[in-house]
Amino acid sequence: MHFLSMKYIYFGLILLKINFMRYLLILFTVTFQGQVMHHQMLSSQGQSTRMPDGLMIRQTIGQQSVTGNSIGNAVVIQGFQQSLWSNYIVSNDKIEITTLTYPNPFTETVNFQFSEPVIDLITITVFDILGRLIFEQKKASVNTILTINLAQLSRSEYLVRLNASKFTLYTKIIKQ
Repeated sequence: MHFLSMKYIYFGLILLKINFMRYLLILFTVTFQGQVMHHQMLSSQGQSTRMPDGLMIRQTIGQQSVTGNSIGNAVVIQGFQQSLWSNYIVSNDKIEITTLTYPNPFTETVNFQFSEPVIDLITITVFDILGRLIFEQKKASVNTILTINLAQLSRSEYLVRLNASKFTLYTKIIKQ
């Protein structure tokens, strides 16, 4: 009888130890769960410099991103760059022709609907976000709609310039 009671006491201590370890594990799991931090940019630093030959060099430090370069017209960009494209968008001609871009984001074709018919040929110029020329075409709108097939483009954000004798429009489109 004495042997059986010692066996139960020993078994009880093992269960107590297992429960204690389980609670200890839960405690550490909860404690360390609050310390998870995902990739975030907290700040950035950069500089723009014009070289004696007129070449402009812009760079930023602090973002984990793809860097870019271009051979044509010597465009070199590193890190996150806010291009002057938003200045172009703001500078759109203040004319009576307004433009609706749809669908945006698009998969194959994108439409530009004008508030009135555009008689002239429209020069469509598409740039990637590094400023490289990706697509260029002259096309007439049908009634008030200009449809462009851009199925060959990869998924990304693009900058578009539409130019005709009456207006110039700058906008952004997203290919899905």
